[in-house]
Amino acid sequence: MHWRTKIGCIALLTFLYCEFLADFIQLSFCNWPKLSHKIIKNRNEEELRAVIVADTHLLGPIRGHWLDRLYREWHMHRSFQAAMRLFQPDVVFVLGDLFDEGDFVNNSDFEHYVQRFHRLFSTPAGVPIISAVGNHDIGFHYKMGGYFIKRFSKHFNSSGVEMYTIKGNHFVMINSMAMLNDGCSFCNTALRDLNKISAQLTCLKNRETCTDIHALKVHKTYSRPILMQHFPTYRKSDAVCREHDAPNIELFRENWEVLSKESTDLIGRLLLPRVAFAGHSHHYCFSINRFGVEEYTVASFSWRNKVEPSFLMASFSASTYSVLKCNMLPQQHVYNIYMATATLLLGAIIWKLCKKILVKRIKKGIT
Repeated sequence: MHWRTKIGCIALLTFLYCEFLADFIQLSFCNWPKLSHKIIKNRNEEELRAVIVADTHLLGPIRGHWLDRLYREWHMHRSFQAAMRLFQPDVVFVLGDLFDEGDFVNNSDFEHYVQRFHRLFSTPAGVPIISAVGNHDIGFHYKMGGYFIKRFSKHFNSSGVEMYTIKGNHFVMINSMAMLNDGCSFCNTALRDLNKISAQLTCLKNRETCTDIHALKVHKTYSRPILMQHFPTYRKSDAVCREHDAPNIELFRENWEVLSKESTDLIGRLLLPRVAFAGHSHHYCFSINRFGVEEYTVASFSWRNKVEPSFLMASFSASTYSVLKCNMLPQQHVYNIYMATATLLLGAIIWKLCKKILVKRIKKGIT
């Protein structure tokens, strides 16, 4: 084989590895966390497997360079599709900030945003993708308006407070920006819906006296709910995390980086959740939150926000759960492979050229 052909083959194999195979190899080290099947069988429960991602932050037309958007979104797409094929989840949750400029762009750009999101994060048939709303999707509390909320709700699920029941598990999705409790119309609506869900759960818990036909028909049986939202519940910083990967510990502000103490206590009192999931900080954290349950903050799915992104794999039944952090392909790994291959090939080319020149000079000397 000619040396140029060998170099071309090495370059092609490097490209195929970095852009197609590496994600599969990296994610193959992850497995679904296990539940006690003895408990599930004894209680006649089903197992639900969920992939949980956060903060995909698809770039819009205003911020960022087109090449940055193209390449990093390509790798989000490759990682997500690899996860879908390898793990075949029952449901996918996205915990807010699907977009980076959702609160800036006009309707036309938002429509393109939605199309890109569904193209990049397409799921197999029968696998729903349920999204919580984030501050970059509709704005923080001070900016959030009906215009932004309605267009997000048009293309995704409700951007308020809603409960989804899947295989006996109740997932409560919350609009974190509407939890300021300052009397604004969105806050009042969120509080009303939160109280309604609390009443439904109480009704399910007391089926003999429950008169809520809708709750009995749609949600059927009681189990402690699972809290899903964009903001983490209140904590001072990631210093309280039992596990975390934030490079720096910074103090969190109520209603900006985390929910307020008041809203956190309110949610804990009304819902009595068994576990909580959030995003927003762009870093992973496992902690025991203010109302005493395990809380997982999901790292950003994008290289733009985190050079070593990750997502969560969670197994649920009505009475138990188990969670595993799955590390995605590090950005630096891809860059290192490309740089090492480029250096190797450049060295080989220089060596071949020098060897060719040397041979010519030797031949001239002989003649």
